[in-house]
Amino acid sequence: MTIVTTVLLARSKFPSDGPTSSLVTHYLAGAGIASGVIVAPPTVFGLTVYLLAPSMRHLFERLLLYPLFGAAALVFLFLAVTTWKPDPDTPASSMNNAASLVNAAATSALVTSGIIVTAAGILVSNFWLTLYFDARRCHPYDHVALFLLGAAAHIRREHHRWHDDSRVTSWRASLEVVAIQVERDASLSRRTGMAEGSAHVELREEARRIAAVIRSHKRALAQAHSRHDVDAVVASLVYGLRAFCAGDRTALLANAPDQVAPRVSRFTRAALRLAPATVLIAAGILLPLVPAIAHSELASSLRWYLIVMGAIMFITTREDLATKISEAVAKVLLK
Repeated sequence: MTIVTTVLLARSKFPSDGPTSSLVTHYLAGAGIASGVIVAPPTVFGLTVYLLAPSMRHLFERLLLYPLFGAAALVFLFLAVTTWKPDPDTPASSMNNAASLVNAAATSALVTSGIIVTAAGILVSNFWLTLYFDARRCHPYDHVALFLLGAAAHIRREHHRWHDDSRVTSWRASLEVVAIQVERDASLSRRTGMAEGSAHVELREEARRIAAVIRSHKRALAQAHSRHDVDAVVASLVYGLRAFCAGDRTALLANAPDQVAPRVSRFTRAALRLAPATVLIAAGILLPLVPAIAHSELASSLRWYLIVMGAIMFITTREDLATKISEAVAKVLLK
């Protein structure tokens, strides 16, 4: 917050000369553009994950908050290091007014992004502090027990709808949430730390095996042919809940598979492909706006080259094909 305030005081310019209506319009335009650039990508990202990955829906607030903080920080840094000047072709008689309007829009955008960075940063800090103090007050498996209790209650409450495909899908998604929480908490990473390599690896493997037991109930739900089949799954989950509450790791591992390979979700695979592509596309949009690059003859070519490369990187995973296309595009645009 101190850094944001310092940058705002050092970089903000609130011109008073120039037409009042034009200044207000540019202030509003700067704030609107900054807000749109910051809010739109996290919103699209969060809604996409919410719709395509039901098991991630309990993280929806974080899926919006973290990207929002990251986008606001990037926009704020970009505005903080960029100097905005009116078009050199502007007549000398209008240069002062043009400079005032440009400064008004830039300052408004900088202040808006600074406010969003500060607000999102406070929310993120509050979230992590809450988790930290909750973890200090709770037993190791308390969160898992709460998640498992919620999933079991959810399924038992609606067991008469075993024939409803959407309900079964919802039950399976809730079990995936529990399994993810088991992988996180049953590894006891807060107690072992990364330094104790053998103990950390062993507990992490056991956590995956316990999570595999939770996931095995997803198939039982998919194959359920009556409410009694669903009740059998609920009874098994309650047994696991009692074992978690008692800290009985032996009981939790009794029916676990001997070995489980690390899982990479579809969302993770998509994110690994989307992240570098997004960076290239964002660079293609933002870099040509930097004054030193904007006046170059290759600014437009650079923009399209980076955007095309980002799209290609997302579409194909074949490096040889992407390399050939990038070389061809470079020859045409950057010759």
